[in-house]
Amino acid sequence: MILQALCDYYQRKSNDPQEALAPFGFEEKEIPFLIVLDDHGKFIQLLDTRDKDVSGKLRPRSFLVPKGKGRSGSKSYEVAYPLWDHYGYVLGQPKLDKPDAEPTDKDAEMAINQHEAFSKLVNAIGEFVADDIGVKSVRAFLKDNDEKNKLKATPEWIECLKIKGCNLSFKLISSEYLVCQSSGVKRWVAVSSESDEVEEGICLVSGEQASIARLHPGIKGVWGAQVGGAAIASFNKDSFASWKKEQGANSPVSEKAAFEYTTALNSLLRTECPNRFQMGEISVVCWAEKENPLEKKFPNFFIDAPIDNPDAGVDALKHIINSLHNGAYQKPDGKDRFYVLGLSPNAARIAVRFWQVGTVAEFSERIGQWFSDIDIVKWEKLSVPALKPLLCSTALLGKDENMSPHLVGETVRSVLTGFPLPENLLQSVIKRIKAEQGNVSFYRAALIKAFLNRKFQFYCQVERDITVGLNKDEQRVGYRLGRLFAVLEKLQEDANPGINSTIRDRYYSSASCTPKSVFGTLMRLHTHHLKKLSNPAWQGAAEKNIGEIMDGIVEFPAHLNLEEQGLFAVGYYHQRQYRFTKNESTEGEI
Repeated sequence: MILQALCDYYQRKSNDPQEALAPFGFEEKEIPFLIVLDDHGKFIQLLDTRDKDVSGKLRPRSFLVPKGKGRSGSKSYEVAYPLWDHYGYVLGQPKLDKPDAEPTDKDAEMAINQHEAFSKLVNAIGEFVADDIGVKSVRAFLKDNDEKNKLKATPEWIECLKIKGCNLSFKLISSEYLVCQSSGVKRWVAVSSESDEVEEGICLVSGEQASIARLHPGIKGVWGAQVGGAAIASFNKDSFASWKKEQGANSPVSEKAAFEYTTALNSLLRTECPNRFQMGEISVVCWAEKENPLEKKFPNFFIDAPIDNPDAGVDALKHIINSLHNGAYQKPDGKDRFYVLGLSPNAARIAVRFWQVGTVAEFSERIGQWFSDIDIVKWEKLSVPALKPLLCSTALLGKDENMSPHLVGETVRSVLTGFPLPENLLQSVIKRIKAEQGNVSFYRAALIKAFLNRKFQFYCQVERDITVGLNKDEQRVGYRLGRLFAVLEKLQEDANPGINSTIRDRYYSSASCTPKSVFGTLMRLHTHHLKKLSNPAWQGAAEKNIGEIMDGIVEFPAHLNLEEQGLFAVGYYHQRQYRFTKNESTEGEI
């Protein structure tokens, strides 16, 4: 299903001239420098294709070039790429630690062998397309050492040497395109892609009789995976094979389908692709059956908004919520299929962390439901949060690299399916709150509210949903105790203005787990704090608040389970937020 959906995406893009992906036998590659020649192979200039991106860094331009074969092992130098490659192959330049450094004998010998392999391949292409002016020019240039030396005397060559393994290609000054993009080279690519040794079979993706790919092209762009590309489907050990089949024959996918799905996925995984976002170590891509605005707005629901447009996620959210009417998505594209794929690195392979399929309407409604679930009273300057900062609140130091990949994957799956959130999410939030001495932040309170409400609704439990703001009618003991703890903390702050630490720093963890062991002490302390209030009206207001909360507590329980600890945190958060939103007339009223 994943491969088929990716092949459909490739076909969809191929029908769009402005966004067409690489044709069969080609790929997109970053080429920092182009060697510009005249029609006779004379060197004209070394053209720098790099330009500054939004971060100010120089980024090479990508070009459509013939796809090179994979190279590995001791004789990898024998495999050159057609009319493009790094400077070792194109010019016989050994790798250097610094532009002015001397290469080792081993590196110098390797560069000579690489250049011989490249020249041999260019000659083979030239014999196939004897009338191609561009290939003729490149062949003449490769034979002329004086022209190569002219290139190496330019200032751009020093910049080229600063880039490790800098890719180079050729362009005629009389043409707008690269030499490797000519019609003659395209014919050579089509013929060279055919092989007499391939096995025929039924492709699992298309269902057609076709040549089966022995090895699938590598997937690049998954953070943490091998830079050169990792496999999403491979069989490199006998234990993975069956019926004496080798490698790709164990799950037959045609060469055409293998190229299409890997090209589509590599395009989606590009850093600048708007359909891609990162959740911890999980690289997530999304796409639709047909072109749809949700493709590009979907990531805003999960990642931090850009600094220059902090309301980007909110704007996208409003667009979706405004499209919902009576809980249903009403637009004509609602029945179009929508896909979300999460990938994470796993040695030489890529692991599928989650795969969700639905319609545009279903995903839109579930996203709307999610933001309803996390809706909780907050400081008015805080915007509607994306999922990533919410999950970062469960990690050490709030850093996304410390997030649990399993927790991220299960949470995203729950959000996209509308199912209850994973149990370890509540555990992680409670753990961080205790580790930070009762720091119940807006993000953590929102996650707890979403967890509890989803669980109550899914399992049809009798408990009422947690409200957005303070609910004085809520009778559950965990919520009441959280409110009481917040009131006692406020009383302590009023009685001791400028105090550095409060009861939260010392007692929150015990109060939320084993109330009976702590609240006796806290209630004795509160009488002392009441006496320190200078205004009798403030004393009366504080006593009234405490009495109203205590009216719903028969006795302090010896232990609170995890859900009750979550209610404690929400009650504490609600009570503290209430004093900021309420127009207080007295210091002691909370």
